[in-house]
Amino acid sequence: MNKTLYGYFCATSGALFWGMSPLYYRLLNDYMLIDVVAQRVFWSCVIFGVILLAQKRSAEIVVALNSPKKAFLFLICALLIGINWLLFIFALKYGQLMQSALGYYIYPLLTAAMGYYVLGERLERMTKIALLFAIAAVLLKASSLTELPWIAISMAITFAAYAIIRKQLPVKADTGTAIETIMLTPIAIVYFTWQSQQGVPLFLGGNMTGLLLAVCCGLFTIIPLYLFHTGNKNLPLAIAGLLFYINPTSQLIISVLLGEAFSIIDMGVFVLIWVGLIIQFSPLLLGQKHRLKKPVVE
Repeated sequence: MNKTLYGYFCATSGALFWGMSPLYYRLLNDYMLIDVVAQRVFWSCVIFGVILLAQKRSAEIVVALNSPKKAFLFLICALLIGINWLLFIFALKYGQLMQSALGYYIYPLLTAAMGYYVLGERLERMTKIALLFAIAAVLLKASSLTELPWIAISMAITFAAYAIIRKQLPVKADTGTAIETIMLTPIAIVYFTWQSQQGVPLFLGGNMTGLLLAVCCGLFTIIPLYLFHTGNKNLPLAIAGLLFYINPTSQLIISVLLGEAFSIIDMGVFVLIWVGLIIQFSPLLLGQKHRLKKPVVE
């Protein structure tokens, strides 16, 4: 298999893996939000730790944290990604997966906008138009609710802010995520300690099935991460960025299959988003050169 074909396989399967992950996390609906997120943090940390130690790459963590500024930025990244994971599980648990999909559709465009205002990056004319469509979609969705679609907005903002900060940290994807999970793990351990003191079995019930489900929380984090970044490495950024949208599209389909309401207004919201994305990627679709920033997903 040549590198390009391998890149397509990894980018596509990584995005699809993420998009299908709600079907797995739905199995954990009986557990508290913090419990599921704690398992995801802890086992991601354990698995990443084992991998880095086996590959004799633990020194990369020391190098990445060689200044107080970098350590602080990693801490902010850790908190942002932790909040994003919490929002995702919340959306799934309370039947709001469609808002999660909307948030993941919006965040790459929001990342481009934040890159323009925060980092002074160039904002393509097509991206500006796509952003207007995204704003119109959010306002349309808000018009059908008693409040703003805060889950979608919060997920888009936390991921976009995470992407902007991580972009300024020169570190490999797996090393960076390992650092973030290491920083979040003390919170998970404090929670596990509290569980133990309350007589609650650790690791989703304490039996072998629960332990397996807990470990899978980590696997469902690191496997798509590896596939996604491997795809990005072997493909043009524009194509890799376009393939990313398999993720929220899969979530949207799953939300409908799970019985979430999908009204005419919802159809209008996603039509606006899709039109914006077609405009954003039109140079790529027409075979023209276009400078696109890849979404940063962990």
